Amino acid sequence: MMLEVEVISIEIIKPSSSTPDHLRHHKLSFLDYQLAPPVYNHMVFFYPCDHEINSVEVLSDHLKQSLCDVLTCFYPLAGRIKGNATFVDCDDQGVPFMEATVKCQLSQLLENPIPAQLNKLLLFELDGVQELPLGVQFNSFDCGGVGIGACISHFVGDALSFFTFMRCWAAYSASGEAQDLMRVEFVSDTLFPPRNLSGYQLAIKKVINK
Repeated sequence: MMLEVEVISIEIIKPSSSTPDHLRHHKLSFLDYQLAPPVYNHMVFFYPCDHEINSVEVLSDHLKQSLCDVLTCFYPLAGRIKGNATFVDCDDQGVPFMEATVKCQLSQLLENPIPAQLNKLLLFELDGVQELPLGVQFNSFDCGGVGIGACISHFVGDALSFFTFMRCWAAYSASGEAQDLMRVEFVSDTLFPPRNLSGYQLAIKKVINK
């Protein structure tokens, strides 16, 4: 079905504590910026109305606060991709968090999803990566259900990295317990240092959804 999405607000979510100076310059690895295509890994997670939660505003505020805390562990996601995508400046500028309303019932969307329409539930265009490593769009439906769309730059994280982050965010949002904050080491550049790829050209084929 065709989706009518209205943007309500956009806010920048910053880590709850500052990134230490010695971690501010995160080099990207050979696999990241030399082989990874310039696209966003993306997913929309759908949740039906939870009558135990007073409103979608309460849920949105809760997710913002938990994201704020989780970003202290995944600090490159709150930085900016720089140097022709060779490193992330982990300066804690923050992650854009957009709130939007979708003019339909969640069940209507799930019964007849159109892939191209689902992209309206995501903050970024999926190709042509910007300097922003992460973007979140919080979509609320007429029925009270929500769809949380997340985009992570492929330069910063592959599919496994994406799901690791989302799992940590989900676990911490549900429990609020410090043990659910995953301690991650960003050392891929030491395992896969940059290489000379003279003559190699990365090609991406677009798939058109009809």
